[in-house]
Formats: sequence, structure tokens, C-alpha cells
Amino acid sequence: MKTLTLALLLLAGRVTSAQTNPPVRMPADVAIFAVRHVGEALSIDPVVIVYYGRDQRFRTIPALNSPLPSQHGAEPNFDALETSLYKPGTFVSVFSGGEKLGTAAVRSSNIEGRGGGCVDLSASISYGGPRKPLLAANTTSEIPGHVSSRRNGTTAEVLLLRRLAIRWLADYGLDRSVLQRGRMGQVISTVLRRSAGRALVGRFDVLSKYATHRLFAIAEQDRGRYRLTLTNLEVQRDVQDGTDTTQREYIDQLDIDNDGLDEVVVLASHYESWSYAVWKFDALHGSWGHAYTGGGGGC
Repeated sequence: MKTLTLALLLLAGRVTSAQTNPPVRMPADVAIFAVRHVGEALSIDPVVIVYYGRDQRFRTIPALNSPLPSQHGAEPNFDALETSLYKPGTFVSVFSGGEKLGTAAVRSSNIEGRGGGCVDLSASISYGGPRKPLLAANTTSEIPGHVSSRRNGTTAEVLLLRRLAIRWLADYGLDRSVLQRGRMGQVISTVLRRSAGRALVGRFDVLSKYATHRLFAIAEQDRGRYRLTLTNLEVQRDVQDGTDTTQREYIDQLDIDNDGLDEVVVLASHYESWSYAVWKFDALHGSWGHAYTGGGGGC
């Protein structure tokens, strides 16, 4: 098995956005989780831990050593995660589409990998609400959420995002005849920014004999017309074994820093592991920027 290098709490970059209202006072550390569903069982998987500190700045700290785990000194890091976040009975807020659904309770830690090898950083939770939660946070009231506008894209919206993806990849240099055989995955229609109307989020895959191109994209309205405001292209050249595979999937949105604009949380599935990324809108450049890379598991 390959050794997994996890950058759980690594600050990959920083983008800025217009802030209309200062965020409310936040706890020193705010953990954001993805909610994993296996049948009826639910678990939370850490995406990122945000440190606000005295000046309340939105940034991360290496509260757990990176890379995690290492051959030496990993035990205290796992213990810290279990002690601070995974004590049975600990409450977390759960969200879908940026809307707070209620609270769930931690049942038990699922952490594996203390001795090396495969890593699981999740914890089982208990939640009885009628709607499916997608994200969670270790705060109970500081992230209030908003009414969800998330739904599956209509046929027209799917075709629109596909057309924009084909145009972008054609400009990138791919042959149009190959692009026409590309496959559009699930498209989510949601409001990420009120000023931009509905956003379309999805991934367009183009398979050929020599490579697989996967374009993860967000399209938003600009002066009445849709344009791509996020384009993340992954190229897989090992078409036989897929050892360099990266498949991005939109998980959900949440106003993590409470500034009135949702961030986008994305899952990346790799050959033998998975990781998460957080994207934040950069008002200066009119596009989404990569804010954080972290979390995940695998071997």
C-alpha cells in the first residue's frame, strides 16, 4: 500500500472577498466536517480546522502535525482529535445547502492509522432529522446558515454547463469531435452569491485513448449571461491503471467565516485516498479561488 500524505490543516493559499458585515465573534477553533453516508450510518470527516484567534482572521493552523500520520509522534495528534472533537455526546451542527438542519451527536471515534498504513479520521454520529446533512461544524450557534436553494439541475441547465465546458476545453486545445463524446456528471443548481443568481456546479469528463480530462466547473450569471467562474482541470494520463486519478465532486456550500458569502467544499477522490478542498469567491478577480486543502484519508 502506498503511504498517504495528509495535509489536514494546511493553508494552501488565501483569497479575499468583499465583506459587507463583519463576522460575529467566533470560537478560537472551528472544525468543518463532511458528512459521509454509508447506508443509514452517518459519520463526520474533518475538512479543515479554522483558527480565528484574537483578531478573528480566517486562517488555519497546524493543530495536528502535517503530514499526518508520521512514523514518530502521531499518537498525540490522534489523541488530540479524539479528545477535543470526538468525545461521545459532543454536539455538532449539521447543514445542507448552507441551511442549518439541527444538531447531531458524536457516538464514537472511527480513527484508524495510529500505527501507520491506512488512515480514517472520522467519527460516527447520530442524527434523526428528515433531511440529509452534507456538512457539519463543531459550533452550535455561531454559523446560523440560511435557507437552502440547492436542487438538481434541470435539463436546460445541464446542457448549458456542458456547452460552457466544451467551449472552455476547446480553447484549452482539445479536439471538438472528442469533446462531443464527453460526459456531463451530476449538475447542482444553487445560489452561492445572491448578486449572481443561480450557480451551476458540475464536472465534465472527456475520455480518450491517451488521457482523461476532468473539468470541475462553476457557472454563474454575469449581466444576464452565464460564464465559468471556476475551472479546475485534472488530467489523468495513466488511463490503464488510474494511479494519477483525481475526481472532484461538489459536496456542499457553507458560510464558514460568517461574512455573508458561502464557501464551496469539494471532495477529491484519488487512486487510494481522498482529500478535501475549500473554494472562496474572490470579488477582486470575479472568480473562485482555492482557499484550503486538507482533510481526507486512505492508504
